[in-house]
Amino acid sequence: MRPMILRAVCASLAAALVTIPSVAPAQGAQRVYVAVAEPVPMAVPAAATAIADALKGGGWTVLADHAVGGDRNCTYGAHVVVAQQPAHTAALLAAGTTGAFAVPVRISVFEDERGVHVAMVNPLSIERTVIDKAGFEASGRALINDVAGIVAGATRGTRANRPFGQSRDRGLIGKTMGVMAGGPFAEQLRVVTTAPAATNADVARIADGIWERLRQPPKGEWQLKGIYRLDLAEHGVVILGVSGAAMETRAFRIVGAGEDDSRSDFKCPGLAYAAAFPLEVIIRRDGAQAKVEIIDAMFRMKMYFEDAGRMKFARNMGMPGSIAGELKAIIEGRAQ
Repeated sequence: MRPMILRAVCASLAAALVTIPSVAPAQGAQRVYVAVAEPVPMAVPAAATAIADALKGGGWTVLADHAVGGDRNCTYGAHVVVAQQPAHTAALLAAGTTGAFAVPVRISVFEDERGVHVAMVNPLSIERTVIDKAGFEASGRALINDVAGIVAGATRGTRANRPFGQSRDRGLIGKTMGVMAGGPFAEQLRVVTTAPAATNADVARIADGIWERLRQPPKGEWQLKGIYRLDLAEHGVVILGVSGAAMETRAFRIVGAGEDDSRSDFKCPGLAYAAAFPLEVIIRRDGAQAKVEIIDAMFRMKMYFEDAGRMKFARNMGMPGSIAGELKAIIEGRAQ
């Protein structure tokens, strides 16, 4: 049954590619990523360290400097520096604790045939998906400007403002051909488990057990493990960053150069999308209980990799569910 469904989906998507005309981005369209410095006259690990140190000096909390997985035959690499800016975090959570999914600021340092680049997830794109409210545009631009200034100073790189990745003219991500995940962000959250939580301290206690399991040596297909932990006790929220080399490598291979044909001959163009990871597990207090939530795995792939194209999504439909299943097993203590 599953192969028949997959063939039908692929046929529908192939027909759509022929019959649907391309639409120019509307005014105000935003891409998912923005390069903030290029070229950078430093090696990737050294640049990542310098950026992390400079962020700390600028009042940020640095959560991780994560070396992502890459293809064996690729001589290039990438690091992701994950950080949070306290004022930015407070503004996001003031709109509701679901805003925790937009709190981690992910800055990637990656190399390709054109040199070393520094990029970040574009808050003007992702925040309007996560938080369905106006009023974050000015703070999003200020955040990009702050990061760009810190990065340029730390790396002696040339400041840039080059958007790339999927272009969207609104926050809502619709279903692809009425088949693949889409809709309001709140409907894309999946509750993995719940537990009684009378106080915010109970939320931290529940997070302790999950974090302990995530810090064990990875055993599953996707090599999932805990990368960082951020406790926001005053909000009753804990954010756990999770990633895995096998998951990253596969995702980068699938997206390739995305819509940028000028990079299609690069050895490992998908490293430009490194800031998509780690993914988030949120433990948040909701009344008298704590909810452990993740974003629907297919929807999250669309958030960060949609410009891979419809056919690539159709050919890899089993991957998101497999990742979600493995992550749930770890969270619930069922992983073997």
